[in-house]
Amino acid sequence: MTYAQMCKERKLHPGFTLIEIMIAITIIGILGAVLAPSMLSYLSSSKETATKSNLRTTEMVINQFYADTGSFPEKMRDLIKRPADEQIAKKWKGGPYLKGNNVPTDGWEVPLQYKKPGEKGHPYELYSYGPNGKGAPKNEWISVWDL
Repeated sequence: MTYAQMCKERKLHPGFTLIEIMIAITIIGILGAVLAPSMLSYLSSSKETATKSNLRTTEMVINQFYADTGSFPEKMRDLIKRPADEQIAKKWKGGPYLKGNNVPTDGWEVPLQYKKPGEKGHPYELYSYGPNGKGAPKNEWISVWDL
């Protein structure tokens, strides 16, 4: 069969051959294997960046609460709803300090953790458990004091 005859027959039966399809699938598989780890790394990095940003923002809100009331909130809910303590509630002029009805979350959609008093001389602790969640050891937590 001559080249001209092969071209003419090819035009009569358009489409991809099995070999061409297999080559395309192989190329797509190789690209996916190469790109997937970097995409997952980027996703993890963006969640950590979002967590740090939310911690900084919440720290500013807590400091504003302190500037208005003269004390740090007992719990995160005090930033959303007027505190039960009448002395603090009278000074709660800037509230609510957080919009909505939920405490801020980290990049993994877990609420930020707040405890008063804090450790190591800090007036409070504000942190995220990090990517491994509540069971993670303390050295994996992301604390506002370490930013």
